[in-house]
Amino acid sequence: MDALIPYFIQANLGIAALYLFYRLFLHKDTFFKEKRYALLLGLIFSIVYPFVDLTALIQKSEPAAALSRNLSATLPDVIITVGQSAGHTNQDYLLMIYAVIVGLLFIRIIGQILSVCRLAYSGKREIEKDQTFIQVPAGTAPFSFFGWIFINRLDHSNADLQEILHHEKAHARNLHSMDVLLSELISTLFWINPCVWLLKNHLRANLEYLADKDVIHSGFDQKSYQYHLLRLSYQQCPAKINNGFNVTQLKKRIIMMNKEKTSWAGLCKYALALPLFAFLLFSGNAWSEKSTLEQKSSTEIKSTGSVKEITEITNSKQAIATKFQKKDTLDNEKPLATVEHLPEYPGGVEALMKFLSANIHYPTTSAELGVEGRVILRFTVSKTGDVYDVVIVRGLDPACDQEAIRVVNMMPKWKPGRQNGRDVSVYFTLPLKFDLNRDAEKILLVITDGVETKSTQREAYNNVKPEDIESISILKDSIATVVYGEKGKNGAIIITKKK
Repeated sequence: MDALIPYFIQANLGIAALYLFYRLFLHKDTFFKEKRYALLLGLIFSIVYPFVDLTALIQKSEPAAALSRNLSATLPDVIITVGQSAGHTNQDYLLMIYAVIVGLLFIRIIGQILSVCRLAYSGKREIEKDQTFIQVPAGTAPFSFFGWIFINRLDHSNADLQEILHHEKAHARNLHSMDVLLSELISTLFWINPCVWLLKNHLRANLEYLADKDVIHSGFDQKSYQYHLLRLSYQQCPAKINNGFNVTQLKKRIIMMNKEKTSWAGLCKYALALPLFAFLLFSGNAWSEKSTLEQKSSTEIKSTGSVKEITEITNSKQAIATKFQKKDTLDNEKPLATVEHLPEYPGGVEALMKFLSANIHYPTTSAELGVEGRVILRFTVSKTGDVYDVVIVRGLDPACDQEAIRVVNMMPKWKPGRQNGRDVSVYFTLPLKFDLNRDAEKILLVITDGVETKSTQREAYNNVKPEDIESISILKDSIATVVYGEKGKNGAIIITKKK
């Protein structure tokens, strides 16, 4: 699930940028056909551009490459915790809730399509010049869905009928239902973004402007057509996924029909979308290199086996000092902060995470004292791939600092960085976050029929059958401490079984 978050953020930013661009430059002009393509291409671009890889192109541009390298030269946080994680995180639950709402909205779309299909196969059909007309119940507003036109001819005069049919044929001929369906699907996937709903409404209104324009240009009287729209305003469409004759923003449609045409010079505004797309592509690629690394390396690293004692860390100081002595002999050149090709840990980021997981430990003394926080180290990867000159940029406590240095100095040779076709030394920054995982379930005092034990609340309930319980009392931390002293500092559960 974590891999979806960077994509989700970039796609929503693209949709928001598209809406802002539309409102600033395109909202009021009368280039309805161009506006349709701009909205469709913008929506498709917003959901596709996070997948576009421009790494090779970025590397050819030195300013862009420098920005990308600066984002990547600092490794993201590696979190060291004690023990196991406690089930699902809040993020997992939020993503599950989001997915449930997406599922419900998708079912709503399917229901609307099925309702249209049911009308199509239950109503009387007439085919005229490769166009399918379907009879609907009296009082139903005329509408179209792809090649089907739904109408009750008895509800309309001959003159009105010609206007309606021309309007709906314009929708069917230009596949406007495809636009509607696409906008519905995108607004379902990104329902949390208000911009996507606003764009959907503008896109559908623009389709009606296009069909209205087609009617007027075919020779029908404009004023008579507008009165006709008003007369049909009381009728309702059976579903929202179709192209309705009279249901979409009547006032705005009439205003647009009477609006003076925008000058052809106004088309130049559409070219401004190109810099916007280019900016989104570059910023997405420059950030994705870092975010991809974060997804892989921000996973919690839990202590394996027994926790290392501080005495064991102290015993390794000699080995650390020996490795530090290599500093003067490895390189005569000053390490670089940015290079064309960054050094790589053998096996990649996943292998680095496995190495840290197998070797780093939360010092016992630090854990017992409740020490938590971040240690930031800087080290150098030499032109021969050796790791040396490990420096604490920001420390936490002596035990955690020494543990961080110890593990970094254990690293095997990296693939060296390259600049101008030769191997060079490169600085790297590594944040290590020591976290006691206080959100995990606390160990509580459990008194079952007078017998004291210690366990989590979940374990206490699992150890007793519900039908055997007569009563349960829960004492919070401060009250439990008053009653049971230090052993009740995390709270107490008093269980009385049935006799």
